[in-house]
Amino acid sequence: MSSSTRGAPSLAYRPARVTSSTAFLGPAGDGGLALYRAVAEQIPRGAVFVVDRELRYILAAGPALRMSGFEPSDFEGRSLREALPPELLAQYTQDYAGILGGAPMEREHCVGGVWYASHGVPLADEHGCIHAALVVSYDITERKRNERRLQILDKLWAVVRHASDAADVAAAASSLLEEYFGGVRCTMLRLDGELDEAEVEEIPLAAFGERALDRLQRGETVESGDGPLPYGLPPWLRAFLLCPHISGGRLTGVTAILSETPQAWREEDTRLACDITERAWTQIDRLRLLEALEAADRRKDQFLAVLAHDLRSPLTVVRNSLALLERPGTNVNPQAILALVERQFGHINRLIEDVLDTSYICHGRAHLHRHRIVLQEAVLAAVEAARALVSSKTHSLSLSMPPEPIPVYADPTRLAQAFGNVFANAIKYSRVPARIGVEVEKQDAQVLVRIRDNGIGMSPRTLARLFDLFARKGTELDALPAGGLGVGLWITRQLVEAHGGSIRAASDGPDRGSTFTIALPVHQVH
Repeated sequence: MSSSTRGAPSLAYRPARVTSSTAFLGPAGDGGLALYRAVAEQIPRGAVFVVDRELRYILAAGPALRMSGFEPSDFEGRSLREALPPELLAQYTQDYAGILGGAPMEREHCVGGVWYASHGVPLADEHGCIHAALVVSYDITERKRNERRLQILDKLWAVVRHASDAADVAAAASSLLEEYFGGVRCTMLRLDGELDEAEVEEIPLAAFGERALDRLQRGETVESGDGPLPYGLPPWLRAFLLCPHISGGRLTGVTAILSETPQAWREEDTRLACDITERAWTQIDRLRLLEALEAADRRKDQFLAVLAHDLRSPLTVVRNSLALLERPGTNVNPQAILALVERQFGHINRLIEDVLDTSYICHGRAHLHRHRIVLQEAVLAAVEAARALVSSKTHSLSLSMPPEPIPVYADPTRLAQAFGNVFANAIKYSRVPARIGVEVEKQDAQVLVRIRDNGIGMSPRTLARLFDLFARKGTELDALPAGGLGVGLWITRQLVEAHGGSIRAASDGPDRGSTFTIALPVHQVH
């Protein structure tokens, strides 16, 4: 048994009896040794050793020796001290001494990254006199690796089963991969934005190379090979393994294993990393979906509460106004009451239309009646509809449009509705007096409609969720309440995108105004 031996499945051995001690004394009587040598050659990835009472190897044979770069002559005729490295001598001396003392030996041990199962028995003659120790070793590295992989997967499952937060799953998976590979950094990177902007351990994902990004997007694992690493990677990085996660047909996550020392990524190690990656990302996706459903449920409850409040307020005004008309002797102007009631019912109608539009869009039943129109006409229709509200708040509204008609292929009613929603948003969140500017600009094959205000502005957090469904824009300043159902800008985005366009919002921060930009394709006449 030596640093060069390999191990194997556990077998039981009984002390062997030999007819003559001369079987262990040299070439003149090596019939027994020849038998052990022949048996050794039949043990895949195994080896057989015989050591005499002087702790000297008298036989070393088997495929494991050659696989490790050794020959029987490297052991036979040599003492343990001569054949073994110092770090193994004490343990092996103890093992062989115990066998020669009559005690069988079974042990699993790791030498140089290779695991062995070794079984030793004493060899005795017909008188019971022990002449030598026989050790058979088998390579059990693959079995130990499989056991370790199962242990890691069991640990991951224990975390997954009890985790209620996606971050806990990611941290557990990263920790287990670091434990398995040793001396590596592991990061699970969620890709919610542009792939070129993503970073892992402050390394841009693009630094791994365009080919690597293409392979990740196809769902292929990317690993460092024997050649030089891409030029853009930091000097400390000597090896990497990137495991992709594909969800909904696109790359949504990458597990990056980064090493400061060279690594030879074995196929089974890569499979394990991909297995852990997929299990972890699947659970993370599930937890994120649950969080999204819970958040949507909360937003729905908030939406219904706001809707009930916003419907009750105008109805209360109508009821009180009608009560004034019925009260005898009240000096009220019936026409003023009727105008007030009409405005309140108009507000109720707008709320109901928002709810219906939301329902139609969510269920795919919103249809556009598109044809060639002049964009300026849709903008003017929205501006005229907003002028009464602008005047009532003593706001000023400026309009700048090019004189030449700009053709677009659109539903004029829906397009005017989209513009009107943005105008109403600018008016709602502006202080008195405020300035609102509308600018139309043609840029090549698209037209931009910008709506600027000098109102309360928005924080980055508000901008990030501005176009989400049921996301009511809370003010950054206490002077103005939020209000609204939180569906107007979401409807606007759906309508604009249905026209093949886009909408974005920008602000320099609270109390510094906002700018909304709607981009639409210009209708080309072929």
